[in-house]
Amino acid sequence: MSHTKSLFRISENRKLRIFILKVFIFSILFYLSRVSVSFIAWASGISGLSSILDAVLFLLGGNILISLARMLTVRIYLRKQSDENIHLNFLLGITWISNILNSIVFVSALIIAFGFKPFEFLTSLTIVAAAIAIISKEYITNTINGLIIMFTDQFSLGDTIKINEQKGIIKDITLLNTVLKRDDGLSMMIPNNLMLGTHVINYRFTDRKDVEFIFELPVEVKMSLKEIRDKIEPKLSKRLQSREISKFIVGLSGIFKEKVAFKIIVGIEPEKEPEIREEFDEILLNILYGKE
Repeated sequence: MSHTKSLFRISENRKLRIFILKVFIFSILFYLSRVSVSFIAWASGISGLSSILDAVLFLLGGNILISLARMLTVRIYLRKQSDENIHLNFLLGITWISNILNSIVFVSALIIAFGFKPFEFLTSLTIVAAAIAIISKEYITNTINGLIIMFTDQFSLGDTIKINEQKGIIKDITLLNTVLKRDDGLSMMIPNNLMLGTHVINYRFTDRKDVEFIFELPVEVKMSLKEIRDKIEPKLSKRLQSREISKFIVGLSGIFKEKVAFKIIVGIEPEKEPEIREEFDEILLNILYGKE
């Protein structure tokens, strides 16, 4: 998880540089449109330019404030949380909220660009907005439930869950759906309403979890699923007999022009994951390099 934390910090540093660039551009535009007399006189002679400048300033200003709030929240969170306690859903939720707010700012900026006042314009559309809210009630509740999932610890990215006889690993959580990757490699889109409104088994809260290993072989290396299983299973015989590994599935992850991707799914005790991962990595390296 410390690797994940480092990746987030690298991403945040990149966003900080973009943030500084936006502040610089905003400062220049603000000076030109609000302080520079010659530029103001020139802009006033061009029809519609003042409204466009106001819209751009509003867009940049709103985006800067939202980005600042998001960056401060994420940095404080990363600083306070230990490597093991980082909740990826929280960071995902913060990102989605900032995206929603940026969308609202963008729409408001468009309204300003056309010479309208956002508050008066939106007030005049109250009846239309109410009708839209009724029609899109399902989408709104899905969005709310998506945020609930993101900001609680019920489900997290990487969790193995079972819902309505469908079992798989959570690969992504959006405002409308939770993306579940099944054992057969297919991805399912599960509405967030269903995630919170039906019986779901989360194997993270049990004494077993499914761990997935994916490796690739060139198409020239012709190896069947049975051959891969026969090469790996004997090396895991002690763990299989002692039930340290309760599940052992070999399957295809994908077939490409120059390579074939295989996947191995094993059911293990969460606390034994590091040592079993290391053992599997060694076994897969032996297969890839033809060692026995």
